[in-house]
Amino acid sequence: MGIEVPRVVWVGTGLLAFAAGVVNAVGYLGYEHQAFSHMTGTVSLQSIAIEGSNWGNAQQLLAVIVSFVIGSFGAGLLLRDRSLSGAYVGLLAVEAMLFIAAAALLAGGNAFGACFAAAGCGLQNAMTSFYSGSSIRSTHLTGFFTDFGLVLGQVCRGHPVPRRRLAMWGLVLFSFSTGGMVAATSFHQLGFLTLLLPSAIVGLCAIGLWIYLRPGTLQT
Repeated sequence: MGIEVPRVVWVGTGLLAFAAGVVNAVGYLGYEHQAFSHMTGTVSLQSIAIEGSNWGNAQQLLAVIVSFVIGSFGAGLLLRDRSLSGAYVGLLAVEAMLFIAAAALLAGGNAFGACFAAAGCGLQNAMTSFYSGSSIRSTHLTGFFTDFGLVLGQVCRGHPVPRRRLAMWGLVLFSFSTGGMVAATSFHQLGFLTLLLPSAIVGLCAIGLWIYLRPGTLQT
């Protein structure tokens, strides 16, 4: 099965995956090797902290997990249907502001900035998942690799090759990886202010979508 989405969604998905790659790499580089764009490792770290009676660390990790859920909750509360709309524009703008807040707080030594970064990623992942019916995930790659292995098995059994879906997976993988490499380069000079880059990218996505949705704009 292919992925039938407008061209603007392909562009936006690539940009958002790049932004998430930057955010996640910054978490690994500057915040105790912790991911911001997905919570699997965070839950494991919290389990380890609880087992070791490190309650302060456990509470901090819980705050990050809850923040990710709050970001997803915001998308679930405001999105009515999967059609591109002003709600997506507004949520992208909120995500950009969350990354700005994360950059400012973490650069100032305030660990609460991690919560803003996680909330932004939770919001983004919920948006892309809701729009695509979970076919597109833009903040982590576990689901893509799972689906990729599943599709390979089906192709070996004679199923047709889903070229558009493979192209979308390749786009997300390339963009996310490139974002991580950019973060690895810029973090040494900018530190947590590197998070201003994904903020700018997401903000541009909001502006681009707003222009796309304006009456009279050619939509393909």
